[in-house]
Amino acid sequence: MNNIPLDTDIATILARLDRSNPDALLKSIAAELLRLNNTCLSLVARMHAFEITQTINDQIASSMEARTFAALPPSVVVEAAFSLAAEAGFHHLEYDPQGVPFRWTGPEPVFFVEVLVDRKAPAIVRMRYSQIYSLEGGYAVQCFVDGEEIETSLVEVDGEYEVHGLLPARDLVGGTVVSFVSPSVATPALIAQSQDGRQVGLAFRWLRIDPAPSVSLDEEKADKILDEVAQEPEKVFTTKPRRRASSIGKKT
Repeated sequence: MNNIPLDTDIATILARLDRSNPDALLKSIAAELLRLNNTCLSLVARMHAFEITQTINDQIASSMEARTFAALPPSVVVEAAFSLAAEAGFHHLEYDPQGVPFRWTGPEPVFFVEVLVDRKAPAIVRMRYSQIYSLEGGYAVQCFVDGEEIETSLVEVDGEYEVHGLLPARDLVGGTVVSFVSPSVATPALIAQSQDGRQVGLAFRWLRIDPAPSVSLDEEKADKILDEVAQEPEKVFTTKPRRRASSIGKKT
């Protein structure tokens, strides 16, 4: 999410508009709307995470028993074949021509999962998807952990894509909410030869969280860890991949 406060002064907004000709004015207005929409999507993702996290905290606080919680696993995997609710931003389970499961996200750009994982130390989070529908061709997928955005990199692996990020350590015992925001959603029937009239974002494969190397994590070392995780895949993208998926299912 851009850390730029929303303007409340009309003159400031008008000053950013290009009024040199009608086409330029229209484009600059569209840019302002896109900026506002991206901010809104980020806030929605954070609100989802905060609501779920608060529910977890309330359940722990209402337990009134001094008990030791069971140790949480250091790693976790959430696959498309798991039970993922529509309320969490997932469509029904599907299989590509190779028989590999996936789920389209949608109808909103925001989707999330709640996991139980050990947070005493930082961990590596990876989310793989096989395709993405974006009317603007953008590939930037935002990631939020418990409502806070984390830095990510986009990596191409075996013709598919992975979002990599660093899950920060946390003292609180309980669930972790990992949210993602697709750059947009689209209707396949409107942009490809398809009968699919759903609003879809990306074709989710899996989410994996694994322990990060045990080091003191300043910003430079955090970047180094992400680089090490991404060194084996084919390519690392800082903005977007060169290829754009245009049809439903796994690319061939």
